Amino acid sequence: MGILLLFTLAVNAQNNPVGLYDDMCDPLQAVFCDYVADEADIRIISNAQGRYLGTMIDNALYGWGFYQSAKGSQSFGQYRKGKLIFGLVLSDDVAKVGGENNYVVYDLYSGNIKRLHTDEGDVELSYPYSVKENGEESPYAFKKETYSNGDVFYGEFYKGRRHGYGVYCWANGDIWYGRYKDGYRNGYGMLIKSGNMIYYGKWLGDSKVVE
Repeated sequence: MGILLLFTLAVNAQNNPVGLYDDMCDPLQAVFCDYVADEADIRIISNAQGRYLGTMIDNALYGWGFYQSAKGSQSFGQYRKGKLIFGLVLSDDVAKVGGENNYVVYDLYSGNIKRLHTDEGDVELSYPYSVKENGEESPYAFKKETYSNGDVFYGEFYKGRRHGYGVYCWANGDIWYGRYKDGYRNGYGMLIKSGNMIYYGKWLGDSKVVE
């Protein structure tokens, strides 16, 4: 029953900092992680369409993974039966955060939230999610930030702090995708380390929670 609920309920997470897209609440995330840990294998798939590194069940993308399209886009997040059910997609000029039918679109050049896409279509956003007509900046943004040690972060900010979903790339090649709160990793996500190793689960205050 837990697995059925996981895939049939759309829950708006109380800890979602932007509040503009559906996310799985922590109990459903925990069920998802347990199921993937029990049933999935970590695989690498490369073909003319792109490259996938992540978990798979019955030869289908299922669980946590990273997909790089041959066209250049990069997708991080949670998959089910070959489809990205929630995650972050980076392309040349936009970033999308959310699921297949309900996601926020950010302009990568300005960092501003452009629109919300829902099952009913696109929704225009007003301040504080968008920039005011008088030029006042929104406290929300999605931007690339490069640090002095060579690390790079692509993700959501609120009032200048990493807050929301993002991808952190260390100079040594490690990659983290997941949720932030007040500048720290806080919530469910995955860590990709050298040797094509993937660790997924819950982080709190930048440390992985042992469950």
